[in-house]
Amino acid sequence: MGVAENGKKEEGELPTIEEHLAHCGVGRWQMMIFAIVSLLVLSDGMEMTVISLLRQPLQQEWGLDDFTFSALGSTVFAGLLVGNLIGGYLADTFGRRNCLLGVSAVFCVFGLLSAVAPDVWVFAFARFFTGIGVGSMVPVSDSHLLEWSPSAWRARLAMALTGVAFAIGAAFACVVGVEISQYGGEEWWRWMLLICILPGLISLPLCWFFLPESPHYLLVHGRVEECEDLLRQLADANGVEPLANGKVAHMHSPIDSSAWDPWAIFGKELWATSIYATVAWVVCGFVYYGHIFIYPVLLEELYEMKVKEAYSTVLISVLVEITAVILAMILMDIEGIGRRGAMGIGFGLTALCAFLIPWSQDLNQFIILNSAIKGVIEGPFTVIYIYAGELFPTTHRGTAVAFCNSFGRVAAMMAPVVVMASFHADPLQVFSIFTVLSVLGLVTTLIFQRETLGQPLYMYTDEIELHAGVPLLGDKDKAG
Repeated sequence: MGVAENGKKEEGELPTIEEHLAHCGVGRWQMMIFAIVSLLVLSDGMEMTVISLLRQPLQQEWGLDDFTFSALGSTVFAGLLVGNLIGGYLADTFGRRNCLLGVSAVFCVFGLLSAVAPDVWVFAFARFFTGIGVGSMVPVSDSHLLEWSPSAWRARLAMALTGVAFAIGAAFACVVGVEISQYGGEEWWRWMLLICILPGLISLPLCWFFLPESPHYLLVHGRVEECEDLLRQLADANGVEPLANGKVAHMHSPIDSSAWDPWAIFGKELWATSIYATVAWVVCGFVYYGHIFIYPVLLEELYEMKVKEAYSTVLISVLVEITAVILAMILMDIEGIGRRGAMGIGFGLTALCAFLIPWSQDLNQFIILNSAIKGVIEGPFTVIYIYAGELFPTTHRGTAVAFCNSFGRVAAMMAPVVVMASFHADPLQVFSIFTVLSVLGLVTTLIFQRETLGQPLYMYTDEIELHAGVPLLGDKDKAG
């Protein structure tokens, strides 16, 4: 790909996309993309926070018991699962931009229906399709931003997207919830759900007019002229002269959609990576969303907190979450720690905090340790989006990330029912489940060996060295 056998670029050869991105750096172009896709991730943060905080008003509105409410919460995660499965395929087949436009529209339409639902059945139906929209938006947004980012900035931009933007959305939901619950009347929750779709509504025209397609997607699909035109626009927006007038190296034949094989993610180069990403997302999905769901319930039942107090306490955990994401952002770019090390540290600290909670002596200790769980698990939950995006090649990135993440969505779908059943058996038993799963994540991370810090994004599966594709069984010296 424009590189001689001695590792140096031969004179006259065209630069790669990675070289174009490194030359142009981070500027107005990436900030525009970041701002647009951040609105989509903000919506995710708001939606995932608001459902657990609507327990009392929804139970009063439709006479739901705890198990029915937990099943209702699971409908959102079922939608997230479907959204993950179809979103990656759509993004790899029809493009990142077209996919984001479509799923954003789905999110807005059914988010609006949720707010005006006349009964619990319509509400469940609307929440399912809202989940489909959210489940597609986040992984595709992450892949899209990764593919426009130079390697030196990739982690920081993507972490700010999937971690900080999500947490800000959750914090905004808490702040708005406190105010609306006091002044919005008996059906304040409907106004709350309407507010949750505002970022998505704002993003739709911005996506249509300003969001560019991914250069990686265009290149692997043979749309070279469009790719080169966007690279020239990138250089102009960031105030630099384009390399080779925007011309780009391309050594492979364009992808034939009819011959494209989604099952290559289980091929010899990628099977172990797919296993690791799946385990990581299952652990993160269950612990994070299970905690989001049960924490307000624990505060209400064990400490008799009202809705306003519960919102305020959850807001504390969101602020801790933002701090943890920033720390993970720093750790994952440190040589010797990297993406893999940041994952392991996050899983280990989550296991420790969950293990200690049953021994907490008062409300303050309970809040501190629970805030730590929600904050610390967000570290690996955010890192895995960047890590997996770097591990998989462009030809299968959307599909692989969505497929592996879909198992995390299954775990998230099961979490409300499982943690509620555990709560009724023994309220503090919930944390034993969180501890065991976090230890599983830690052990799997210790076994896995591929590191992507400082590496370029692969475009094709055959660019990945074979020994890097079987890290669960490989030799550590080779994997380094």
